[in-house]
Amino acid sequence: MMKRAALALAALALAACATPVGGVSAPGGSSTIPLSSISLGDWRRASEGETLRAFQQGVNGRYGAGVPISTVARDLQRNQFVCGAAPPLDQGRGAPPAQVCRRTITQAGCTHTWQVHVFDTVGNGMLTHTRALYDRRCGGDGLLGGTG
Repeated sequence: MMKRAALALAALALAACATPVGGVSAPGGSSTIPLSSISLGDWRRASEGETLRAFQQGVNGRYGAGVPISTVARDLQRNQFVCGAAPPLDQGRGAPPAQVCRRTITQAGCTHTWQVHVFDTVGNGMLTHTRALYDRRCGGDGLLGGTG
């Protein structure tokens, strides 16, 4: 019994140290969206992980739960993201986002892509949660940094 408890504690400690790679987050912002630009992170100098974390924090702190999806999409479009309805997912894979918004910048041989998936899981047109993603592709890299 003591051995199991120690293993469970070690697994929890290891999980706490893991680097996040993207995921669904509950919005932490207010009902008023700031007029400032969305921070894309220090994408010119930082690692992909650091850029992703900064972008996720910015998105999570920008929008509050219950903000109309249309307002969130307009804010993202004002910040040079292209938004559209998400295609339906295969059954059994969960609810698709209401909107997928993407921004791409190509510079110095690398293509940087930021995405915000905006969810309305209750079907009332109001934000319930977001997923912020970032990818960098340089030269012959494939998707997510693998070989192309």
